[in-house]
Amino acid sequence: MSKKKLLIAITILIIAAICGYLYFYGTNESTYADITDLNNEYNIDNELTDAQQKLNSDIKPAQIYVDSFDKNAIALTFDGLPDPTTTDRLLDLLDKYQIKATFFVDGSTAAKDNDSLKKIYQRKYPIGNYTYVGLAELDKIPTEEVLAQLLKTQKVIKVTTGTAPDIFKAPRTIYTDKLLKIAAAAGLNAAVKTNVYVNPDTLTTDAAAESFVNQIIPGSIVSVPIATPVNRVKYEPGKTDEKPAFDKQPGLNVNMSDDNKHQNIVDVTERLLKALQKRSMPTEYITDFRLVNQLNNKYSLNDTASFDAVKTFTQKMVFLTDKLFFKKAFAAAQDYQVIRQNNNSIKAAPINLILTTEPAVCFTFAGLSKPSVVYSILAQLKQMNATGTFFVMKNDIDKNPQLIQTIINSGNEVGVGIRSLKNADFYSTCSEIDYVQNRLKSMGATPQLAMQPWGGITDDTREAVSAMGLTMIGSYVSVVKSNMKDYTSPQQVMQELFGKYVYSMGRGWIVYFRLDYYTDDSLAGKVMDLIKRDKINNIAYNSFYDDPRINPNNDSAYSIKSVSSVLFNKTYRYKFATENKVPEQLRSSQNPLLNEHIDFKNYIKKRYIGNPAIGADSNTLGFSIAQLHTLDTVGQIHTDKPVVFLTFDDWGTDASINKLLYVLRKHKANATFFILTHNVLKNPNLLRAIAVGGNDIGAHSDMHKPMTTQNVHNNTMRPSVQSRQEYMQDLSSCYKKLETITGDVSINGHPALTRYFRPPQLTISKMGFECLYDNGFSYIIDGSYSTHDYDQTNLQGMINSIKAAIFDENGKVRNGAILVMHMSDSGEYTAVALDMILTANDQRKDNDPAKFIPTRLSDYLKDGYDQSNPVFDKELSPTVDYNKYLYKNSGYNIGDE
Repeated sequence: MSKKKLLIAITILIIAAICGYLYFYGTNESTYADITDLNNEYNIDNELTDAQQKLNSDIKPAQIYVDSFDKNAIALTFDGLPDPTTTDRLLDLLDKYQIKATFFVDGSTAAKDNDSLKKIYQRKYPIGNYTYVGLAELDKIPTEEVLAQLLKTQKVIKVTTGTAPDIFKAPRTIYTDKLLKIAAAAGLNAAVKTNVYVNPDTLTTDAAAESFVNQIIPGSIVSVPIATPVNRVKYEPGKTDEKPAFDKQPGLNVNMSDDNKHQNIVDVTERLLKALQKRSMPTEYITDFRLVNQLNNKYSLNDTASFDAVKTFTQKMVFLTDKLFFKKAFAAAQDYQVIRQNNNSIKAAPINLILTTEPAVCFTFAGLSKPSVVYSILAQLKQMNATGTFFVMKNDIDKNPQLIQTIINSGNEVGVGIRSLKNADFYSTCSEIDYVQNRLKSMGATPQLAMQPWGGITDDTREAVSAMGLTMIGSYVSVVKSNMKDYTSPQQVMQELFGKYVYSMGRGWIVYFRLDYYTDDSLAGKVMDLIKRDKINNIAYNSFYDDPRINPNNDSAYSIKSVSSVLFNKTYRYKFATENKVPEQLRSSQNPLLNEHIDFKNYIKKRYIGNPAIGADSNTLGFSIAQLHTLDTVGQIHTDKPVVFLTFDDWGTDASINKLLYVLRKHKANATFFILTHNVLKNPNLLRAIAVGGNDIGAHSDMHKPMTTQNVHNNTMRPSVQSRQEYMQDLSSCYKKLETITGDVSINGHPALTRYFRPPQLTISKMGFECLYDNGFSYIIDGSYSTHDYDQTNLQGMINSIKAAIFDENGKVRNGAILVMHMSDSGEYTAVALDMILTANDQRKDNDPAKFIPTRLSDYLKDGYDQSNPVFDKELSPTVDYNKYLYKNSGYNIGDE
């Protein structure tokens, strides 16, 4: 090859290389714009290391910007980063009304789309750190996670604007000394503590905005929420059934009418700014406000500036007209300000349902302006052997102190009633609480509770209740609705409140009565009496030979008690279980099947306890012929002992389940309850009561969707109505709810929660088994006999059905029989029939072949129990097909349950 040709070839190669480089690397900038994972861009490994070293060196904590009542201006903040379009409109409004404001930016939003952040920075508005996701309760988060939240946001803002912020805030957070040191280690000099929060959904008109602004005390820090605060919650409730359910309760679902839709934040901001302009209220930046140190979770009030701020605020109170009253009001204002700061912005959350297993319902009363009605209610409560909680307002105690004294003397509880006043704020609410508390104390009562019975509850009110050391009460069932004022019969009220699906009240429910509302003064008492008779008395077990009114050992009745007597009774109170309180093998994050080295093939063979209706052409889908041959079709536990297993499916109300619990308790028997979970969160106390009664808790799915269904036209099986992903979610949600409510319950070292699963309608599919395996369910359990309790039309039929499940044709116990019953309200005769059979069984001698032992599945399904290792009844003739014999006597029909 000539030198000329060689030179040309080399040149071509160089050009090709350059083109290749440009093709693969030169377009990196445009490609990078499509990358959503910015972890490398915002890597904080080095910053984390530096911050940890600073913490180890006992760094000085950050300070706190707080309200400054010596100023005649407010500081305005926006919490969370808006989208670019909203940002443009907000910035234009701020310019239009000449408003100073600070934007607190959540880093995750800025990382995904930093246009808004750039626009705010270019318009020279101060920028603060709002954590990476707007994380609430930062003081409760582990140190490393807090550092990550703050440093990641610092990095995002610095990469985008070139400057990292030096102030931060976090929603619903107490700025502890520890947290402020963490913030300082992250390069933040100060936190910001808001004292006035804007609720966008209340500023629906200019008039509403003006009313709100007129209540703001100059020197306040006012915050407008953009991003919804993120709670670090490990559990999220699953889906709820849109159709009425057996246990659906009133007062839980908010009717989202058009009036309740969220307001546009731009419109809200404009109304707010217009109102500020109309009031001639100037604005200043946060950094122009008072800066204090955190000392023992309190702001230092020893400095002159703080004292002057309180004094200035007090002087602004228009009702200070004479010197004596001025001195008293000044002292009170000073106290309330200290109380507020010590409370660290904590807002009381109204308790509507008390988490308790005590068999008691709470009655509360307000609206005490009609003495004759109140005296009548007191007489009714005495006749019921019940006590209630009466919430006393300032006008009640001023107008009729003797009535209030009578309530106290009668043994009923009194609490502080808070009026819904137009111009009420934190300080006036504290003053009113103080007044009522002192008057009630002078009458011999010590109120612990507060309630605002009507009207919208503001954040100021909730903060005042918390600061004054009271517990705020709401209602689980409110007996008053706006359209009921002129109702003439209690049946009208009951139908409106409960419909036909709420059979009973529940443990720990708070039922609220307003006594001055109805036009007919007698109606409140009539409704209370009807609720007692139809929704509480029906919970007690009452058979023709066991009546709680004459049998002192029958403890199945629910009582009516005051709120405090139930709320503060530690014997029955509980909290939802966190995962660290749950035994490791039962935690939702674990799969014990992997630890036991059970593969899927053996799972099908060893861990499925079937039923006689299972076969190649019925109730199964997706299994191979070989797999079908390994499926159990007996449905009994292998044992030579006369034990039977009582099991109950689905869900119900206190009216049905409490009767079953009493019967089991009466006979010292335990059972296994397979729970349909989509409504258990509306009545968690009932599920908890099942568990603390010593019974097994198993799963029956969240939405009761079967794995397969029978095609009535050609007798073939159809796939589940749920996809694999939906079924996995259903199982996960179901188990998580059971874990949350009962995962920490252990009776004599025996955990209540199990990993047992009963398939809806007792139908199975390979896909369903795979999902159960992946979710760690240790046993899949159908049963040997379905009692059809939901179809029984009389007591004798139910008794005969249970007997057929327990005894063979010779009257001997079917060892290991699993009875399938239900806990729903449709099983009208289940509890009484079971009681009669267990009573007869208790009277038998131990050597009687008809004597059986009712027990839990968990007593036998342990130590690697294997259903594929059968024990046959030796008395059966070898020529008898055992499976056909069981099917004949099982009570099953295809598609049962």
